Amino acid sequence: MTERTVPIKKERPGGLDPLLPLCPLLAVLVAAILFWGRERPVQQELPGVPEEPVVQVEQLVTAEQLARMTYTDSSLGELKWTLTEASVEELNRVLREYGILSAEEISQFLAQAAVETAGGKWLTELGDEDYFRSYGYTAGTRGAGFFHLTFEYGQMAFSTWMMRRYVPELAEITYMNPTCHGREEIRAAYYAALRIAANLGLDISRYTRVVFDPQSPVTTGADYISQAFPWESAGYYWKITGIGEAISATPGTENTDVVSKLVGGGNWQSRREAYLAYYPVLSGQSQS
Repeated sequence: MTERTVPIKKERPGGLDPLLPLCPLLAVLVAAILFWGRERPVQQELPGVPEEPVVQVEQLVTAEQLARMTYTDSSLGELKWTLTEASVEELNRVLREYGILSAEEISQFLAQAAVETAGGKWLTELGDEDYFRSYGYTAGTRGAGFFHLTFEYGQMAFSTWMMRRYVPELAEITYMNPTCHGREEIRAAYYAALRIAANLGLDISRYTRVVFDPQSPVTTGADYISQAFPWESAGYYWKITGIGEAISATPGTENTDVVSKLVGGGNWQSRREAYLAYYPVLSGQSQS
């Protein structure tokens, strides 16, 4: 930067100009006064942008309704729901996600879930390794979730479904429905999905953990499903077996028997009793 030269004042008779040492300070003071004295632009407030209203989605099933569903089963004794607030929220999300919306459908869905899990108390199948192997699966692939999804091929199919449904890059992968495809077809589709995900550099561990891996350092298989996807696995099973289309719109235990057959569980009488306890609450017919 070029240095600016300032002309030196001549001396007054009798000595130096007494204001000379004050000139730089005075100049700074004057500049400050002029700066602050300028008319500042008026800050105009932007018109307020209205906040997006929070949409409250009405719950299909409330915690209060679930509490009213407590009843005494003829063979299971007192049956009541033991769900956390988060689990109730997830239940409602899954019901909407899978189109289980009417009082009849929800009652049938919950009746199966209640008997399978004792009202959410047992989210994995009870038994030991010998018991599981006698039915063709293992502790890692035993029944899990509210409908007790079972078998390795069942886990692989569910894992593929979840990747296809929730990972946009995998929306076009092939899914094989266990109700009409064999185990090898399901296995091939699952590993094909893994290869595609690997080529795309995707982290899909949230969904691959659905399939039991005895070498994994983290929880997989049945225990993982019971922790991460207990309601979603049930909604998935309801969907792939076509239960919603199989039952009649007319309420009744005839529908319960249809659902019980498709779910594959035993003790149909308990499932009927659960339905009969739940439907009045969800349909508004119960006064209690």
